[in-house]
Amino acid sequence: MSNRKYNDTLLYTVNILLSMPLDSASTPQDQQISFRSYLLFWFGQILSIFGSNIVSFVLIWEVTEISGDNNTILSTTAFIAFIPYVIFPMIAGVIGEKYDKKRLIILADSLQALFTLGIIFVFWFGDVQIWHIMLVSFLRGVTGAFHEPVSFSVMALMVPKDKLSRMNGLNALLVSSVRIIAPVSAGFLMVFMDSHSIMMIDVVTFFMALVPLLFLKIPSVTANKNSTKQDNSEKGAVNTDENSGSFWSHFKEGISAIKLIPGLTSIMVMATLINFLFQPLDALLPNFIRFEHGGGKEELAYIMAAIQVGMFIGAIWMSLQKKWKHFLTWITIGISSMFVGYIALGIVPSGSFTWLYAVGFSLFLFNPIVNGLFHTSIQIMIPPEKMARIISVLMTVSALASPLGLLLSGPLADLLGSIGTLYIVSGIVGLLVCIPQLFSKPARKFFEKGKALLKE
Repeated sequence: MSNRKYNDTLLYTVNILLSMPLDSASTPQDQQISFRSYLLFWFGQILSIFGSNIVSFVLIWEVTEISGDNNTILSTTAFIAFIPYVIFPMIAGVIGEKYDKKRLIILADSLQALFTLGIIFVFWFGDVQIWHIMLVSFLRGVTGAFHEPVSFSVMALMVPKDKLSRMNGLNALLVSSVRIIAPVSAGFLMVFMDSHSIMMIDVVTFFMALVPLLFLKIPSVTANKNSTKQDNSEKGAVNTDENSGSFWSHFKEGISAIKLIPGLTSIMVMATLINFLFQPLDALLPNFIRFEHGGGKEELAYIMAAIQVGMFIGAIWMSLQKKWKHFLTWITIGISSMFVGYIALGIVPSGSFTWLYAVGFSLFLFNPIVNGLFHTSIQIMIPPEKMARIISVLMTVSALASPLGLLLSGPLADLLGSIGTLYIVSGIVGLLVCIPQLFSKPARKFFEKGKALLKE
C-alpha cells in the first residue's frame, strides 16, 4: 500500500481541461480513431491495476504476519516500496518524451509481471522472508514509476479535448471501483487459497492488458514551432526544441517551467508536507487494524474498501459538477476534512469496526475534488509537449518528504505508545500548518490564475 493510492500522486485526476494540439491526429475523424484506440489500451490498464492491487494487498498482509507487532519493519517495507516513486519519475518523464512510449510501457509492464512471478515462486517453495518482499516491492515500484508518467502523457496525446475531462472522470471512477473490489477480493480469496495462487491474477491481467497495447499506435508530438513559441510565451513556459538537448537540459526545463507558474512552488511545499503527515496512515494501517483493534485481513480489506468507496463517491461528485466557482474554498474544505478524519480515526474505540469503516469512508471523500481542482489549475497552464516532464517533476517534488515519513512512522508510533496517537498528532499538525498555507499570497495567486485561464 503506497501513498499514491490515497493522494493519487497526480495520476488519477478528475475533470482535467487541457489544450491539446495534435499534428498526427489533426482532423476530427483522426482524433476519433485515436480515441477509440486509446479506450482499448485504457481498459487493459484498468485490468492491470486490479491485478497489481491484488498483489499489493497480499504482500501487505504477509509482511504483517511475518513481522508481528513490529511497526518499524512494516514502515520500512512501505518505505522501500515507495522510494522508486521519488527517484525515478523525473527520469521516466524525460525518457518518455525522447523514446517510443509504447515500447516503454510494454517493457515496464513485462518487468512488473516478471517480478510478480519471482515472488510467486518464492511463496510456492515456502521459504518467503521479509527481504524477499522488500526486494520485489522495490522492483515493482521501479516499473510503476516508469509506467505512470508515460501512460499519463498518452492520455493527453490520444483523447480529444472535448472528451478529456469526461475521460478523466470516468478513469477516476473505474480506478476507485477497482481499488474497492481488489482488497475485498484478495481478503476473501486468502481464506480459501494460498498467496502464490492469488498473485497469479496479476500475471493473467498483465496478458489481458498486453494484447490491446500491442496494437496501439501512439501519435507523436510535433508541435508547430511558431504556435508552440506563442503558446509557451502566453503560458510562461520555456520554449525549446523537444528533441534536442541532453537529459539534464530537458529536466532543467521542467524545473524552470514550474518556477514560472505563479504560486506552484508554494503549493508543492504544502503537498510535500501533506504527503509526510499521511505516511503513518499509509504504512501502519495493517498493524493498526490487527494489533490495536484486534482485526484480521478481512477487516483490513473492508476499511481499505471503505476508503476507496469514499473516493469513488467524491469522483462521481467531481465528474457531475460542471463548474466549480470557488476553487480555494473547496480545496480548503477538502484538505480540512481529511485531517479531521485522520484525528477521528485515531480516537475510535478499540474494536469498533463500524465506526472505523465510517471514518474511512469520509477520510478521502473530498480527495478527488482537491486533486481535480488542483490539476485543472496547473494543466491548463502547461503545454502538452512539456506535460510528461513537468508532471514527473511535480510527482517527485511533492513526494520528497514521503520516504522520511515512512521511515519515521514506525519509531514514532512506538515512541508515542500507539499508532492511533500518531494519527491524532499528524492530523492536528496538518490543520495547524497546511490550512494557513492555502491562504498565503502565492497560493491564492495560483488558484486565481488557474480559475481565470479556465474561463478563457
